[in-house]
Amino acid sequence: MCARLKKPNLYLHHVKHDKESSSKVSDTKKPPEKKNVKCLYEKNVGVQQQLCSANNLYSLFPPHHHSGGFYNKHRYYSHRQDRCNSNKRVPHSTYSPEGQQQSRVDMLMAKFMSRSKFVEMKEMPGSVLAACEWGTLSKQIWDAFISCQQTEETYKKKLTLWQYLYTFIRNWFPRYGLYLVGSTMSGFGSNTSDVDMCLLVRPSYVDQRSEALNYLEQIQHSLKYCDFVDNIELIWAKVPILKFRDSSRHLEVDLNCNNAVGIRNTHLLHCYANIDWRVRPLVLIVKLWASANNINDAKNMTISSYSLALMVIHYLQCGVAPPVIPCLHGLYPGKFLPDSDIHSIDMQEQLIPFHSDNNQTLGELLLGFLRYFATFNYAVHAISVRLGARIPIDECRLARSHKNDPHQWKHLCIEEPFDLTNTARSVYDPQIFQRIKSVFIASHNRLERTRDLITIFQFDNIDKL
Repeated sequence: MCARLKKPNLYLHHVKHDKESSSKVSDTKKPPEKKNVKCLYEKNVGVQQQLCSANNLYSLFPPHHHSGGFYNKHRYYSHRQDRCNSNKRVPHSTYSPEGQQQSRVDMLMAKFMSRSKFVEMKEMPGSVLAACEWGTLSKQIWDAFISCQQTEETYKKKLTLWQYLYTFIRNWFPRYGLYLVGSTMSGFGSNTSDVDMCLLVRPSYVDQRSEALNYLEQIQHSLKYCDFVDNIELIWAKVPILKFRDSSRHLEVDLNCNNAVGIRNTHLLHCYANIDWRVRPLVLIVKLWASANNINDAKNMTISSYSLALMVIHYLQCGVAPPVIPCLHGLYPGKFLPDSDIHSIDMQEQLIPFHSDNNQTLGELLLGFLRYFATFNYAVHAISVRLGARIPIDECRLARSHKNDPHQWKHLCIEEPFDLTNTARSVYDPQIFQRIKSVFIASHNRLERTRDLITIFQFDNIDKL
């Protein structure tokens, strides 16, 4: 019989046969030890900075190993030192291109911070104190807005939280993006508004009932290792929301998954908020008024804050003559497209201010807003900010859109400017809709009679209207 030839052991050229080296070799085969992520804080130029000691951050989500001969003994031991280093599982931010992504986060943070001084309106326009019959009411609206608007300090806290969360999430899931959306970025937020964020897992569509839930469950699991996050709760809804609290800054967070339309409409609202100084005070006062009268809660079948903002913008477009603001979709045809690249959107873009011939005061405009929707023909028309006009409801039902459902156009119809759905579809109960109309009518009548802002915030028997 022929003697069977042994395959040469090539790694012997690189590894000495002694106890010390063998123990080192065996150490490389041991899986990394699981450790909890601990997030620490320290003050740096007045803003807290987070230091996450994430040495073994990926231990719960190890990368998939390749099959075949990639991990055979020859290649493993011939590159033993490289493998030892890789087992340390250094956070992805130290690698390229992940390191470049971290630099992008830092650049965005610097850009947002540089514009923080414009977040809070401080100087009173001269027309607020105009010597006319509307001067007192306008001053009341302005003062209420100043006392309730999102401050520069709160805005910076939200930005810092976004930076920390983005860095933390990217250490677990390097391909995910995180966007600040909603009133924090649009300029329509109060100082007590929640922080709305969008987890972007890919540019394409994500099914909210299945895929989005899975992604949010992954984030829910990872956030348990972040010590400034508590009260984590996953809300199973048509659009799932992961709710949690930042215990360090006392901020409530609502995180959705891949709701890209929220990124687009945040950009759109931000542009409207800065095109005329009267837009922001009116939107915030209307939100405060609706909340005080219990008609600003989509979960209770009333109007969402986003829908209220669209109602104010629509009124300023076509409910007054001449208009206070233009239709931005018409003024900038290629800017607000439903299929544009999300990553190319400048969330704090500054458009050229619109010089309107309308010189109405805040008091006149608020009363006109209440009158407009107290007499609106809800059975025939829908509200369209995209077109700057009232459009037939039947036209909205026939709109070709992936998410549009003809049955959602019932009582209060407000067209979403990008996906063409009804943003007020939560108002589907006829009795609650009648109550909403009663609030508009009663508020208009009382404000017209008294010219006192306080009177429309104090209805004793509003439920009986």
